[in-house]
Amino acid sequence: MKRHHRHLFRVYEFVIIDLSIISVILIGLNYLNIINISVTPYHQIDLVIFIIFVFDYFGGLWFSKRKWDYVRTHLFDLLAIIPFGYLTGFKIFRLAGLTKIFPAFRMAGVLGKIQSKLTKFFKTNDFIFSLIICVVIILVSSSIFSVVEHKTTQQAIWWAITTTTTVGYGDISPHTNIGKFLATILMFVGIGFVSLLTSTFTNFFANENRKHNHFSKADEIRKFYNLYQRGAITEQEYQREKDKLLNE
Repeated sequence: MKRHHRHLFRVYEFVIIDLSIISVILIGLNYLNIINISVTPYHQIDLVIFIIFVFDYFGGLWFSKRKWDYVRTHLFDLLAIIPFGYLTGFKIFRLAGLTKIFPAFRMAGVLGKIQSKLTKFFKTNDFIFSLIICVVIILVSSSIFSVVEHKTTQQAIWWAITTTTTVGYGDISPHTNIGKFLATILMFVGIGFVSLLTSTFTNFFANENRKHNHFSKADEIRKFYNLYQRGAITEQEYQREKDKLLNE
């Protein structure tokens, strides 16, 4: 696979991951009755993502040389494109009470699409541990801030998040020395976390690229070796192509 093809493939994977995360957020908010995914603009956003997932699944199935293996190993992808929203219109599903668990099936399918990628991402640079530590610091700081600044828990968490991300809307600000000290800690935590996040993204895609290059070269070498075994090319030609691939 050529270099620009590999680059496009990485961009495509990144887009699918982003769309999956957006889909999970929409489904979750709809399940909690915070939004209604069947009305504008959420319905249109969800529909576009759904169509892209459909093309992603059947496109992969079309190009796969082993169709059954693809279906067997992409069950979550298949679950993510089952139109549960339209199934709610059937009376039999409403009577059975299945419409209440349809969103859970859809979310499981979407999460399954990105489970392996997210697992690899969180393991890169031990990012998961840093994320946990950051969340704990935010929760502890917001709890102390709530007490010393006489704010509600919701207000304190909002302040902690905006401070950590260095947004600083200014709607809530510390007035005590303890509050200012907590704000300083959260600012440094936020700066460090953003740097770590950037580094994790860079290393993750670099590792994926190296792994993909390794398998691509191995496939190419295997192809030339098979040609050599069948007598289609000479041993010298095989060695030349092999050395060329290894030195790229």
